Amino acid sequence: MNKLPLLFFLLFLIFSNINKTFAENFIPSSSQTGKKTVGANGDTITINSGITLGNLTQQQKADINEKNDVSVTVNSGGSILSSQNAVQGDDSDDLTVTNSGTIRATGAKAINLKDTADSTITNNLGGIIRSGTGDTISGEAATGSTITNSGTIYSDDQRALNFFSTSTATVTNNSSGHIYNSNTNEAIKLDGSSTLTNSGKIENKNSASNNSIRLVGNDNTIILKDKSILVGTIDAGSTTGNTLKFQHGVGQTYYYKTAGDFTLQDLDGNQVVKGSAGSVGQGASETLDELLSYKSINLRNFFNRFDKQDNQDAWGETYISNLKRDAHISNLALEYDLTNFGVNLINQIENANFVIAFEGGSQNFVKNHKIDYQNISAGVYLPQKNNPYLNLDLFILGGITLKDGERTILTNTTASGKLKIESDYETYEIHTGIKKNNSSAIPDLGLTASYSITPSYDETKYFSWEDRHIGNVSIFFSDDYNLIKNEDSKLFLGWTLDMRNMISDKKQDYSINGTSATYKQHNDLTNEISLLANMGYEKKFSEKSSISFSLDAKNTNQYTKSVGANISLSSKF
Repeated sequence: MNKLPLLFFLLFLIFSNINKTFAENFIPSSSQTGKKTVGANGDTITINSGITLGNLTQQQKADINEKNDVSVTVNSGGSILSSQNAVQGDDSDDLTVTNSGTIRATGAKAINLKDTADSTITNNLGGIIRSGTGDTISGEAATGSTITNSGTIYSDDQRALNFFSTSTATVTNNSSGHIYNSNTNEAIKLDGSSTLTNSGKIENKNSASNNSIRLVGNDNTIILKDKSILVGTIDAGSTTGNTLKFQHGVGQTYYYKTAGDFTLQDLDGNQVVKGSAGSVGQGASETLDELLSYKSINLRNFFNRFDKQDNQDAWGETYISNLKRDAHISNLALEYDLTNFGVNLINQIENANFVIAFEGGSQNFVKNHKIDYQNISAGVYLPQKNNPYLNLDLFILGGITLKDGERTILTNTTASGKLKIESDYETYEIHTGIKKNNSSAIPDLGLTASYSITPSYDETKYFSWEDRHIGNVSIFFSDDYNLIKNEDSKLFLGWTLDMRNMISDKKQDYSINGTSATYKQHNDLTNEISLLANMGYEKKFSEKSSISFSLDAKNTNQYTKSVGANISLSSKF
């Protein structure tokens, strides 16, 4: 057997690992003030809990100049302290620093990455990397640097991160990460072809009018994700080819002040408007046609319950319901919960029935947007069930809805990175319909139309809305059945199949900080099929008065479900 190839293979393994064989693993057992100079490629430095390397009056405590594949680990409770350059990685390749403790310089450069290549800095949860009078992590002419932060990185007097002179970096600030400075400089400076992804907090604590991020090279990408907080302007200066991306979730409203030129992208499909950068959840506008339809259905059900009463001089009901719509990403349908309560009253006046309806409620969208409202409507109901030829029911009502909106937006223009804005506006509406009452074997058939106008209004900051006109037409089938019918009580079931189509303009014109935009409602959201079922019980407690209870349930093809309850009282005076 020829053993020569095997010998060469063993020699290759020996020589390829010779640096690792002689590499030093420096793990001091007690604190020391002197600096540690790395002697060979592949050396490691580990500072455990309770151990401090260096002090705050001398510099370069972990000296890694011109050495490659070096690893520095500071565990929780451990520290590397220096006046400058606490970790000095000048002109080294593949430097790895993992910090769960403290790396601090009272002057400049807690970590110096000048002229390094492919360095990896990981600051874990609880880790602190800090400088006093200079930049905290300095990457002059560094290429391929990767910074991942889940702890705190900050500078008292300069920048938390400074990459310049044709450096490139990939910076990820996780949800627990906090990167900041307390001076007029930007918190982060990036050179060309760098990427910054923020899911945590980046801020200029000196003032929100200062820069949080400044770009000094071309072709950078900034991604703001989740509920990340940014305080301070995003400044591209005179650079080009930069992209600003947002991934805050469908329906999240935000406004970021920028300087210079950016290509804007919302990764969730929200409409982002240039003129700095802003997007607004369209729920208040997009659901107007749905709410108009639900009000029309509510009135029809009210008239249907009224028709079941024996005493029809005066009748009233109170109700409460909860409606929930699920989100749907493909057409940007926003999730919301709608809770409403109201009173419907009807009284016969000669050959007509006068109707007045009061309703209040709250519509809560995802992403911190809420609308409280109060509605009053009035009109007439004209039942013709005693007419042997037509047997039609007619109604027409008009009303006004007063609305108070409140939403919390993400913005880099405030010290908190958030801003609560409010709106106060109204919607005017009209509902009309006709129903053909058929025999018990054939469902009733009806047609309704609704129209609303919401005049122009402004929110307290940034967002303005032009007037919007909404029109709906619905065709419905309905029927009910008496399961039990005695002289003094009855139990009944009912159902309705409603098919609605929006017939008005689907566009909403609006502006963000004076920049005009148009949102076009997705076709899927303008047509709706609803199936409703109800069950009720009526009890007479005198010849002139009765009380009834009913439960309603609804399901639609717009991912909407609701349940409601009614208590009704009729009396003949």
